[in-house]
Amino acid sequence: MIRKAKNPGNTDIYYLFALFFIITFGYFFWFGDYVLFFQEKQSLLIFSREYLEEYFIKPGGLLELAGEFLTRFYINPANGALILSVILILPGTILFKTNRRLFSDQSYTLLFLMIPSILLLLMQTHYYHSMEYNLGYILVLLYFLITTVQNKKQSRYIALALFPFVYYLVGAYIWIFLVMFILYSLLYEKGKVRYVYPAVLMGIGGITLLVFKALLFFQPLDQLFQYPLPLVADPRHSIIFYLLTGYLVLYPLLGKTSLLLRLKKKYARAVSLVSVLIAFAITILILSKLYNPQTNRVLQLQKYVFEKQWNEAIELHETAPSRNLIGQYFYNIALSETDQLCDRLFFGRQDFGAKSLILPWGNKHLSRGAYFYYATGLINEAHRWAYEDMVVNGYRPQNLKLLVKTNLINGNYRMAEKQINMLEKSFNYRSWAKKYESLLYHPKRVQSHPELGEKIKLLPNEDFFIQLNNPQNNIPLLLNANQTNRKAFEYKVAWLMLNKNIEATVKQIKQMKELGYTEIPRHVEEAALAYSNSTGELPELGGLKISRERRQHFGKYVSSYSNVRKDPSLGEEYMRTQFGKTFWFYFHFK
Repeated sequence: MIRKAKNPGNTDIYYLFALFFIITFGYFFWFGDYVLFFQEKQSLLIFSREYLEEYFIKPGGLLELAGEFLTRFYINPANGALILSVILILPGTILFKTNRRLFSDQSYTLLFLMIPSILLLLMQTHYYHSMEYNLGYILVLLYFLITTVQNKKQSRYIALALFPFVYYLVGAYIWIFLVMFILYSLLYEKGKVRYVYPAVLMGIGGITLLVFKALLFFQPLDQLFQYPLPLVADPRHSIIFYLLTGYLVLYPLLGKTSLLLRLKKKYARAVSLVSVLIAFAITILILSKLYNPQTNRVLQLQKYVFEKQWNEAIELHETAPSRNLIGQYFYNIALSETDQLCDRLFFGRQDFGAKSLILPWGNKHLSRGAYFYYATGLINEAHRWAYEDMVVNGYRPQNLKLLVKTNLINGNYRMAEKQINMLEKSFNYRSWAKKYESLLYHPKRVQSHPELGEKIKLLPNEDFFIQLNNPQNNIPLLLNANQTNRKAFEYKVAWLMLNKNIEATVKQIKQMKELGYTEIPRHVEEAALAYSNSTGELPELGGLKISRERRQHFGKYVSSYSNVRKDPSLGEEYMRTQFGKTFWFYFHFK
């Protein structure tokens, strides 16, 4: 018995899939994990009838639901990278099966199979490229495979009759299939059916569109033609989207071209392999260019703050500083929550002055701005920010968690219970919700809670109107309403220092002993010594003392600064090395 020799090209593609898997997994596990974190936090999948039925009332909704479900696994970077790696390989595997059925001589190059997966990988590096976008392309290719492999006319018509159902599943991705199939029929079918099949499909498509618009879903036409395509507002992502869509639409033509450009058998395998390896090398190079370490740091800082890993957030910014406003804002939040705001403020980069202490009101910062108010005890304002974030952006883990906390602090147990119930029906936050459920209707438990109890102590003792346009003005108002609020006090002092207002800064020292300070915070000492150097006398210290260490350090600073004063630009790097973590350096060189 003679065995049929295996096609070595088949083995090659499996090795290439394995290599692509390694590249994808490695990128999203070690470098692009910030994309996974961001996307997991962008929404909350709640397993309730009221919530889930929203996905069933529009074409493409179930595709979005499937993407949301898979995104829940992103909470673990290894699981997220694994799922993404498998998903991104699927377009290539489907095309591999498609080509084996369509092109019996297998003259196509392996590169043709890998291009969709490569382009999807590049698109996935954008943190707004959702899982549903990958699934849309996969299902379209799968439907194309199912329809084209049917040899009998009856089976082909049955496959085409599934168009309305597939349209309901994938939404606007169906139009990619429609053009692919029409082009396939015109190029590969023979006789009258090459025109009959496209006519039947267009007829089914037109009727489906009318029924969906006027009878079933009442969606506007632009929604039926666009949702849920990956129309991300980013030029690079848009270019790749159009390249990928155009490539798939023309794929039948590319397959036909590959038949015309057959290589000799002895060269075909080598050319295919080399072309894919070159494409992989280019992909890795592009990935390195698309990787944004600053975005990574900002989102890592955000992750640490969301998870209350304050020390990790502080260490990250001080060792790998963020140059982004949001990153520095979260660093300052971490300092405040650990009572180090006036001791370590200048240990990390401060490039935005006082703007990095409080984010302005607006949709851009809705998901982040509440943390300043929560840190300082303005719980009602933190609640308002979290609620507005929920209204504008939908249910997210963080806005619901913050609403639970603020409602518990304010004694709004019924609302807290409602939000806890939502989290209990989620995929990743049930255990968190269970812990806070035990606090419901138990004021004493809330007061003794290590986090919530401390926030209660910061609450204002009298009401006042919040100022939205000048949020820094809320700090003295809060201090007037609760004079023992040290966190608000330190934000006030930090605001003055970041604005380089030395005189106003040192005037705050006399209040510190009454607030429980046993020593003057490091950077306030530095401001006091700078004040003394310019006025010839120390400010009122309220019974506290400036440390000997700080006096000695200031003497060295004055000496060094005098040496470089004639040309500060020449000595800035030296001063940064020796005194970069001081208020003095910030005052003179920022």
